[in-house]
Amino acid sequence: MPRAAGRPSNPPPAQGPVERVAAAAAARARVCRVLVTLDGRAGAGKSTLAAAVAAYLGGPGHAAVVHGDDFFHPMPFRERLTMEPEEGYHWLFEWQRLRDQVLLPLRDGRPARYEQFDRETNALRVGEPRTVMPVGVVIVEGVLTARPELAGFYDLTVFVDTPSELCLRRLHARDGRGRGPQRDAWLTRWRAVEEYYLTATDIRARAELTVRAD
Repeated sequence: MPRAAGRPSNPPPAQGPVERVAAAAAARARVCRVLVTLDGRAGAGKSTLAAAVAAYLGGPGHAAVVHGDDFFHPMPFRERLTMEPEEGYHWLFEWQRLRDQVLLPLRDGRPARYEQFDRETNALRVGEPRTVMPVGVVIVEGVLTARPELAGFYDLTVFVDTPSELCLRRLHARDGRGRGPQRDAWLTRWRAVEEYYLTATDIRARAELTVRAD
């Protein structure tokens, strides 16, 4: 029987969120790769948790991270600010591109190649594709990455259940450009999209594992 992808030979007791996610991924190990999604609100700690889990599992060659932010839909900022929550759920995230360029190839044992969204230019970095090999554990982290259209591709769905107030404080703290009317308006709009998604798709019930990243 092949050894679980990227699993440490003598892992410590699964107590914290890193160990819990790593253990759950290892338990679903296939011969080549395991696909994991970490979903939750912006500011929940998904990126930090994904990086920690990948490092715990052995790093490059054993685990890789794909960021959902790379699949943000380029569009004029003023259009984003006018979208209703349901509209934003359908249009702000290019889930079809994530499916076609990442999940389908990896599921079929082929390398994934995709362009990354650049928030500074509001465009894809065309001509600079990133490649992810279909080995070990691949963690897809980000809001909307576990939406129902993609759920069947994952071996493990994790919901990072961090309190909304803490997420908001983190969002304000991590953006070096500071607050302003437009940014606050966008943040309000985006959080409404998140709440629509969390409620309409019942991600909490669909997740196989729920962790806190306080």
